[in-house]
Amino acid sequence: MADRLPTAVGRAAEAAPPNRFLPIHVEVDLAHLADDDELLAPDRRVATQFYIDDSQSLLTSNDSPDIHYKYSVNAYRGCEHGCVYCYARPGHEFLGFDAGLDFESRIMVKLKAPQLLRAELGKSSWTGELIAFSGVTDCYQPAERHFRLTRQLLEVAAEARQAIGIITKNKLVTRDIDLLAPMAADRLAFVNLSLTTLDAELARTLEPRTSTPTAKLQAIRELTAAGVPVRVM
Repeated sequence: MADRLPTAVGRAAEAAPPNRFLPIHVEVDLAHLADDDELLAPDRRVATQFYIDDSQSLLTSNDSPDIHYKYSVNAYRGCEHGCVYCYARPGHEFLGFDAGLDFESRIMVKLKAPQLLRAELGKSSWTGELIAFSGVTDCYQPAERHFRLTRQLLEVAAEARQAIGIITKNKLVTRDIDLLAPMAADRLAFVNLSLTTLDAELARTLEPRTSTPTAKLQAIRELTAAGVPVRVM
């Protein structure tokens, strides 16, 4: 897997660091092209690629003392938001990708996620504890506009009267107010919205494909007005 050109347009990661689990990696030497912007332009655009994740289970659990929930679901692995500080980046190496540009441009999609959640909530062993959406990568990242897996998971949770807590930094969460408001009225849903800065320019550097700070504030207003509890992170 080749390293890619630094300063990729619209991406937070400036390089593709070698995967620590792979014995061989390719390093591209572009020093001789450093001043040729026209020639380098196509290499600075890193397109997002989607891969089918055929996982056979969805609910994951943890016993970490610094995480305030035990169970979570993640419909996506990798995240187009590309936040430079994301703690989930190293996990992409287990998939054979790198933690830099690959993490934000090669997204694994669990197309069977709604069916898997329905099956797991229907098990006699399930005790109904709160489930976090997503906990690792953002459940409302740009891919959700197309795949709509988070909305389908919410529909399953609403039908099962399953309590959920959402963690996101994307205004797209307001699309699902029609599901979240009734759940919140029954104390089954709340949203944690990450607002790292009110400086739009700084936000584009830290988290280039998230909603703008203004859009996040609008999301907080809309959710709150609909009766959905919102916590700001």
